[in-house]
Amino acid sequence: MVRIMRIEVSRYNGFCAGVKVAVDKAFKTLEEEKKLYSYGEIIHNKDVIHKLEEKGLTVVDEVPEKPDAKLLIRAHGAGKSVYEKINENNIEVIDATCVKVKKIHKIVEEFKNNDYNIIIAGDKNHPEVLGIIGWCGNEAQVIDSVEGFKNLSLQADKKYLLVSQTTFNSKTFGEITDYIEENNLTNVVAENTICDATRKRQDACLELASRCDVMLIIGSKTSSNTKKLYELSKKVCENTFLIENYKEIPYKYIDKNTIVGVSAGASAPDWIIEEVIKMLENLNNDMNEKNEQAEQAGTMHELLENYGGVSYIRTGERIKGTVIYVTPEAVSVNINYKSDGIITRDEFSISEVQDLTKVVKEGDEIEAQVVKISDQDGNVVLTRKPLEEHKVWDELEAMKNDGTVVETIIVEASQFGIYGKVKGIKGFIPRNQISINRNADPSEYVGKNLKVQVLETKNNKGRRQLVLTSRAIEKQEKEAKDNEVWETIKEGEIYEGTVKNIQDYGAFVEINGIDGLLHINEIAWTRIKHPSEVLKTGDKISVKVKSIDKENKKLSLSYKATIKSPWALFLDKHQKGDVVTGVVTRIVDFGAFVMIDDIECLLHIKDLDWARTEKVTDILQEGQEVTAKILNITRKDRKVSLGMKQLVEHPFDKYAKDLKKDDIIQVEVTRILLDGVHVSVNGNIDCFIPIAKVSTEKLRTPAQVVKVGEMKDAKVLGIDLKGKNLNLSFILEDKGDEFENTEAASYQPEEANFTIGESIGDALGDLLK
Repeated sequence: MVRIMRIEVSRYNGFCAGVKVAVDKAFKTLEEEKKLYSYGEIIHNKDVIHKLEEKGLTVVDEVPEKPDAKLLIRAHGAGKSVYEKINENNIEVIDATCVKVKKIHKIVEEFKNNDYNIIIAGDKNHPEVLGIIGWCGNEAQVIDSVEGFKNLSLQADKKYLLVSQTTFNSKTFGEITDYIEENNLTNVVAENTICDATRKRQDACLELASRCDVMLIIGSKTSSNTKKLYELSKKVCENTFLIENYKEIPYKYIDKNTIVGVSAGASAPDWIIEEVIKMLENLNNDMNEKNEQAEQAGTMHELLENYGGVSYIRTGERIKGTVIYVTPEAVSVNINYKSDGIITRDEFSISEVQDLTKVVKEGDEIEAQVVKISDQDGNVVLTRKPLEEHKVWDELEAMKNDGTVVETIIVEASQFGIYGKVKGIKGFIPRNQISINRNADPSEYVGKNLKVQVLETKNNKGRRQLVLTSRAIEKQEKEAKDNEVWETIKEGEIYEGTVKNIQDYGAFVEINGIDGLLHINEIAWTRIKHPSEVLKTGDKISVKVKSIDKENKKLSLSYKATIKSPWALFLDKHQKGDVVTGVVTRIVDFGAFVMIDDIECLLHIKDLDWARTEKVTDILQEGQEVTAKILNITRKDRKVSLGMKQLVEHPFDKYAKDLKKDDIIQVEVTRILLDGVHVSVNGNIDCFIPIAKVSTEKLRTPAQVVKVGEMKDAKVLGIDLKGKNLNLSFILEDKGDEFENTEAASYQPEEANFTIGESIGDALGDLLK
């Protein structure tokens, strides 16, 4: 009996519970609403994402600023800061985070709050791992193997928690925990957070692969759990293939004696799995039919071949035929088989064809590949895409070697990059290859034309994958333009520029495409703590070129050199005698500094008040707004002196208007010296009375007859209007002309070298002698 192909399907396939919940919620929401945001791709499956996008799904990498639609958190989850941003922007959220992932978030947050260092076993770039890191203060070490754990610099005096990505290889995690136990690492707590469904899926796949000739792992090539299934299966079944849909079935490895195993990752929807199985069943039916024909017809196969006919065909086979009928949507081909072949418009070419009648006509010879032996109408389903692709890949390889530049329209974007087609082949431009601008937003490129070069035609496993770069072209064009600018830019000239980046030490300004450094000291004439006090990204400013280093491509710029200094602006606006208002910035022993139009001006203590001022803080405080008069401007030293007392009439002039010689006035004793006393007249005029005029008696010290704070009558002997002084005497009796001609003078005695108490004590001692 002839052996036939056998198809075996793994017990655990397709969406896991978490992914299914997320996808179902997305479809359900889009049935009721026209728009839905998804924080990252809900699932690693282009076909599912495409269906959702057609219904109104928008994949975003950042939380939207406006609450114009709900935001779905996928099964992978998201970091704590994402939820905080959602609340801040008042966005309604559909949280489809897998319950097992939620559990990991809770574990790492709790342990982190208890001073544990977090270690995650998983893929450091996987969205689930990035989300977990967001729940432990963005501080975690990620490993993917036992060797990775061994290479960690663990400290004996610190505590550690080990968790795993839900789809991590359970065998590898077991090896890590074994190492922890064997080395008695008691400061490491291990929590096995691998999803049980993942473990079952991996075990079932491994068991199935061990007894199959060919293993087909269905799922996205970017899916972590799908790649792990592939790696596990490959270890026990050499002919293991990772396919995304039925079109990638490796027919040449499958014949009538093959046992084919089918397993699928959590990102593979049921309908894609069913398509693959259906395609294998069709192939199986074809081979059964051929076996029956071989038994019944005997040598008929050789007879038909001798007459140029096709005795039988098989799925995946290349055949030639003649076009017998063409419509805009399909081509009918005579392939010398019992049924004609059909090539639809979508399968005719890897390039988009709007109308097949424009590119092919009846009688044309055509080569194609068999997709299906019989469709619902009994026709053989054919495709020309694989044949074209083979030729195109050769051309793409040549383009890579030659560095050929072509244009492509960007048709799709994701958080990882953008997609465009070159010669009908969909190519991926990684995010870091889009532009020399590191902050390029992939979504902004959809629908735009980009110049690209072929970067790679194969991935690291040797499979065909078109990777493109537009960054390399942009970089070449910029370098050429920059070289031109470096030759034309001149030192000392002023140019218009754009602030591109701000750092603590300065800002980078783009001039005609090249960046120059604007040091913080060259931004403003006044001292600033950070460039953001004056500039912000995107500002258009004029800058002067201070120096050029063409060899090292360095440009030194100055912004303050293009604007007037605060001193120049001050001189334009103010002059001696002006009354100005400012804020006290500093207080010192000899006065205060007042900021007026970015210039610090000195307000000396002697110019605060007409009365004697002991301490500046008796009158002024830092931050106080004051009005003063400009007394002097010294241009050479860039100094400005101010006065407050000059704004009011001198109290002496005001008081002396109605005063005349021999008047008796009341004064307050304020200080006592050896040679006399200071008195306060009218509360704000300081006068000095010599010891000879304190009493008619001969005194050793005035303290013998007066004390500080005492109110006494004094006689006006003279008025010095120019010197602002009164000649006073405590001796009220008329002694003739003894003091008549005593000139009023401004007396500035030195203070005694002893206290008033000591002076009084000495005086009492003299009296007791």
